[in-house]
Parts: sequence; C-alpha cells; structure tokens
Amino acid sequence: MGLVEVMAVSDLHDVSVIIPTRALLERGALLRRAVESVLAQDGVRSVPVVVINGLRRDPALTRELRADRRLRVITLEQADLPAALRVGRDVVDSPFFAELDDDDVLLPGALAARVECLLAWPEYHTVVTNGFRRNSAGDTLHIPDTSVVERDPLRAILQRNWLLPGSWLCRTDAVGPSLFDGMPKFLECTYLALRFATSGRMKFLGRPTVVWSSDTPLSVSDSRDYVLGQVAGLRQLLKLELPPDIRAGYRARVSSACHANADLHFKEGALREAWGWHLRSLRESRGWRYLPFTRHLLRAPGRI
Repeated sequence: MGLVEVMAVSDLHDVSVIIPTRALLERGALLRRAVESVLAQDGVRSVPVVVINGLRRDPALTRELRADRRLRVITLEQADLPAALRVGRDVVDSPFFAELDDDDVLLPGALAARVECLLAWPEYHTVVTNGFRRNSAGDTLHIPDTSVVERDPLRAILQRNWLLPGSWLCRTDAVGPSLFDGMPKFLECTYLALRFATSGRMKFLGRPTVVWSSDTPLSVSDSRDYVLGQVAGLRQLLKLELPPDIRAGYRARVSSACHANADLHFKEGALREAWGWHLRSLRESRGWRYLPFTRHLLRAPGRI
C-alpha cells in the first residue's frame, strides 16, 4: 500500500452500526445480508455491532457470528429491543454510531452521506435520512415530499413517522446511551423520532440511504404482541416532554389502541378482555368514537 493510500484510509471516519437480532435460523440469510451491507460501505470504516437478543437464537448462526472477526458480537439472555440498543451503544467507541434492523439493508454510500452531513453542519447531533419501504410489490420512497419534514419535523410525525429503522446516525460524543432510556418495547421508531425532533439538534436529509422491509417473515410488527403492546408504548411516548398539540395527538391514539385490543380479543372470543379494553377506550381522549362497538359486544354469544 502506497503513502497516498495509507493517508486516504487514515482519513476515513469510524462508524459503529448496532444490529439487534434474535439470530433466528429462518432469518439467517437476511441477517447476513444486513451485515454485509454495513461492511460494504465505502468512504467510512464501518463496524457492525451485532447484539444477539434472547435465548431463541440459533446455535450454529450464533457460532458463525462470533467467529467473524469483522464483527463485535454481544449476547443478551432476554429478548428486549431497547436493552439491546442500549447495550450496543455502551460498547461504541467510534465518533459516530447508527442502527440497522437485521432484515434491512444500507444502500451504498449511506454512512458516508450521513457523516458528511454532520461534518458540514456541526451544530447538529443527529441526521435522519429518507429511505425505501420494500414489500412484494417493490420499493416505495418513504417520504415523497421531504420539505414537510424539513420545515417542522415534530408536527410532521403526527401525519407520518418519517424515521425508518436504520435511517439515522448520531455523534457519539453528543448522544449518549440515555437515548434509549424509556424507549418502549414497541413504537421504538416513533420514540426516537420524537427524541430527535424535540432536541432541536436534528438534520433531515432527503437522500434515501436504507431499504426497510415491511413484510419479512417472523417480523415482530406483525405479531399479536405488537398489537397488544401499543397502549403501553403510547403511554411511554406521553412521558416525553412534548408540546400540547403533539401530546393531544398521541393521547387520542391511546383510545384507538385500546379499541384495537378490544377488537382483537373480540375476534378471539375472549369477551371479558374485549369488554375491559372497550371500556378503557371509551374513557380515553376521543374515545366516544368507539361507542358503536358496544353493540357488537352486546350481541355476542355468551356476552358478559
């Protein structure tokens, strides 16, 4: 390697990318693809920090990850996404850090573009980028009109969460592990978006840098637990310091989440639970919207 090449390599910025994963056999190929998309980044020195999350992990895949010297691998006994992100952040020793879900992909030049943005705008601590949403029909740009987010990111969240998993990067010396304190088990992207937007230190970049897969098999967001966990997640969001109009918007969503739980239990035939969640939905802000659901419960066989 010549002197010019050595100097070029030394000028590269280090970026740690936290990849939480359950290391399931069924998602092994997706995880390998995510890791390779990090390692293939040009313009930076990228290090995947793989946090194996929970006891269901596949032993062979776990051994494979631990044997790969290009990775930093941590294991947690209990599956807990906020804890996995916090543990991953604890070991970061690079100037910048990011995150990537194990079924998603960084686009070429993604990390370099984010680092360049923060270097060009030293007053910002975090950069969030656009991305693509991928399903069986193809790829769709997540935010077609980025001017809405750039103008008022906090209020744009109420219309649509602009933060995709794997779309952000932070300065390590400015954003500590406490970022993940209070993060709910679900709605973690909304939580991060609110934290970033309320800090006043976030820059939104219209360039897409990540591909988010919306229909991956065994995805947590498709699970029953995800539906039932929305109420607790929203209550965690409401613990943040939010402007009154943003708080009101999320308070109204609590009634919708309670109704979703009632409807789920109703369809499962668990009428006692359905009634409990229905009554909770009526007590929440704008809960009157779900009063007609009472008729379905009263007409159900074996109603309580």
